Amino acid sequence: MPSIRCSLLPVLLLAASSNAEVRLPKIFTSHMVVQQGLPVTVWGWADAGEKVTVSLAGASASAAADENGAWRVTLPALKADAAAQTLVV
Repeated sequence: MPSIRCSLLPVLLLAASSNAEVRLPKIFTSHMVVQQGLPVTVWGWADAGEKVTVSLAGASASAAADENGAWRVTLPALKADAAAQTLVV
């Protein structure tokens, strides 16, 4: 039985490390409104070095979290639109 535990340990550690948590500030919520005509900046925290991709209204941008876990991307300005959009991080 000890050999099974030893062989499962690396698999469990890899699975845990591949499930990094990306966090956003509380300002990013459902039904939020962004300013039209200005670039949209999205920021948050993740594991250091993790690549984060953000998309909104057909545009996307990526960044890597710095040594403190902070990341920031800027998306192009949006035109006025009453249709709901989905921010994907």
